[in-house]
Amino acid sequence: MPNTKLKLVWVGLKIFWVVIALLLLAITLYGYDGEEYSDIWIVFTWGMLIISFPAGLLVSLIHLILNTVFSVTIATSYISLSLEWAVYFVLGYLQWFKLIPYVACTLKERVMAKD
Repeated sequence: MPNTKLKLVWVGLKIFWVVIALLLLAITLYGYDGEEYSDIWIVFTWGMLIISFPAGLLVSLIHLILNTVFSVTIATSYISLSLEWAVYFVLGYLQWFKLIPYVACTLKERVMAKD
C-alpha cells in the first residue's frame, strides 16, 4: 500500500513540474514584446533555472562560453526562447525523473545487499 501512495505522489510531482514548465513557456511567449533584447528572458531564465537546478546551470554555462570565448550573443526571439525552454525542460526532466530515481534505486539496492 505505501508503495502505491509513493507512486501516486511521484506522478503528481511529475505532472506539477511539467505544468509549471509549460506555464513558464506560455508566460514567456505571451510576455515577449518582439524586441531583440527583450527583458522577458529574465523571468524565463530564473524560472527555468529554479525548476531544473542544478542541471539547468549547463544552459547558463553554454551562454557564458558562447559570449566570452566566441563573442556570440543570442538575440531574444520566439525561436530562441522555445529552443532554450526545450533544453531546460529536457535537462530538468531527465535529472528529476530519470537520474534521481535511478540513483535512489541503486543506492537502496546497495544498502539492502549489505544487510
